Formats: sequence, C-alpha cells, structure tokens
Amino acid sequence: MKRIDPTSPTPLDLGQHLSVAGTRAFFGAVTGALRLLRGSPPDGWQTVRYGLHRDEVMDVRQVDGATAHRHPVVFFHGGGWMMGTKDFYSHDLCFLSDAGFPIFNVEYPKAPEHPHPWILRSVLKALAFVRETYDNGAAVHVMGDSAGGNLAVMAGVLAANPSLIAPVDPKFNPKTLPEILSTTSIYGVLERGTCLNTGIPGGHTMLEAYGGSESLGETVDAAHAITPMDLTFTSHPPCFLGCGQSDLILPSSTIYEQRLREAGHKVTMKLYAGATHGYFNFPDGLTKSQSQTDIVTFLNDVEDS
Repeated sequence: MKRIDPTSPTPLDLGQHLSVAGTRAFFGAVTGALRLLRGSPPDGWQTVRYGLHRDEVMDVRQVDGATAHRHPVVFFHGGGWMMGTKDFYSHDLCFLSDAGFPIFNVEYPKAPEHPHPWILRSVLKALAFVRETYDNGAAVHVMGDSAGGNLAVMAGVLAANPSLIAPVDPKFNPKTLPEILSTTSIYGVLERGTCLNTGIPGGHTMLEAYGGSESLGETVDAAHAITPMDLTFTSHPPCFLGCGQSDLILPSSTIYEQRLREAGHKVTMKLYAGATHGYFNFPDGLTKSQSQTDIVTFLNDVEDS
C-alpha cells in the first residue's frame, strides 16, 4: 500500500508491526542494560531542542576553550530508522571531544510513524539549528552509525548538491545549512540492495518502514531516494567508511566506496577483521579503539588539508 501523504505513517501488515515492536523492545532492553553497566552519562552534556517534535532534541558537548581547535561533529544514531536513541552514545562519543571536536548528538523522529522524508527533514533542521545557534557551527563534520551513517552521508550529499534537497523538503532553504567538511559512515546503510538480498534479519521491514513499499524496488524516483546510492550527485565531501569484515551489511560500504573512487571523490575505507555490526557500541576493545583512532586521524587530516 502506498502512502498518499509522504509524511504519513507507513502502512505495515500485522507481522511487520509485531517485528517492529519486538525489535524496539529488544533494543530498549539492551539500552537499559548498558545504562546500568556504564552508569550515568559523562559530565559536560547539555540537552537542547532544535524543533517542535518531541524527538527533535540533541545533546551538546562543547570542548574547553583551551583545547577547542576543531570544528564540531554532528552525530546521528543508528537503529534501522525505527529505534535507537542518542542516549545510547553518551559514553561512546566522548573520544571526539577528547580530541578537540565539539559534539552534537542528534535525536530524531522514527519510522514507521515518521517515515522518509520526515527524518531527513529533521536532519536538515538540526544542521541548520547548529549553524544558527552556535558560534562554531558554520562548518561541521557529520557522522553516524548504521541508519545514522545513512543519514550522515545523505546530509553531506544533499548539502553538497543543493538541488537534491527539493524532493526532500521543497520549503527548506539550503543556504541555512552549515558547510559539511566531511562525512563518516560507521557500517552505514548506503544502498538498498544489501538489505534486500543478503538475508539481513528484518531488512525488508526496515526499508519498508522507512521508505514505504516503493523502496523495495530495484530503482526509485527522486521522492523515494532513501540512500546515497539512489542519488545522482556531482559533489561529495571527503568520506570515511568503517565496517567490520564479518558484518552482513559490509557490501553496502564497499559498493559506495567503489562509486566514490570511480568518480574521483576523496574516500577512506577501514575494515576491521572479525568485527560485526554494532562494534561502535561494544565494550571497549581493540576494534573499537582502532576505529576511534582511525576516525580522529581522518577528521584531523580533513581539518589540516
């Protein structure tokens, strides 16, 4: 069933609704357990509102003036566009502020209640808010994991190719966006075929909840372009792609890396042996530590270029 209003809830069948409810319950349990394990968020976070929807909020962690020497990172959390929360990342993102990068950790409305293009509209709104509200927000890096990696790269492509914004939000003024210095995708959903063809649990439901039934075809029109591989673009900020070699969604990153390289865009790809989906939130270990080092190296290279 197609949606008449593109921002109305995605119609799903009973099985899909049960799947969404089950995955949300599981993710909520994991989040609760992690909070108990890690304790209270580190000091220095402040929550602000960037829009009218209850989920249009972000956590901000500025850097002490003595060490603030880098542009901010705007981060979008994962969760298949259907679940997840910024609160899951309060500990995991502090490596960025420790390296001198202020952090904007963004919450956004979820599918299927708020499908495409609703979520991308919130992403654009959040970026415009950062530019308008913060002295250091005129130029930013964007970053995310899984579905958040998708949103980060989409934001970077839209900002670099303003004509692509109209199908997402015809009323949005591209001039209100900050300059996007780089995009970082941590095992992001960068094309649809991987989710449809590799047996990823819930892949079809995830795509349909976010993009509607139109997202399940081989091609989509501009109004239903939910991944960067669905877009035709000429400009792209420097891009970092990180993924575990045992991640079922790895082809999504390798396919996108190939496209960027063939088009002459700057791209850095890091693969982590034995790592699976979600390593960015795993307890501290070699993969997580190496990933953080690689990301900071990439960001510093962009800053210094």
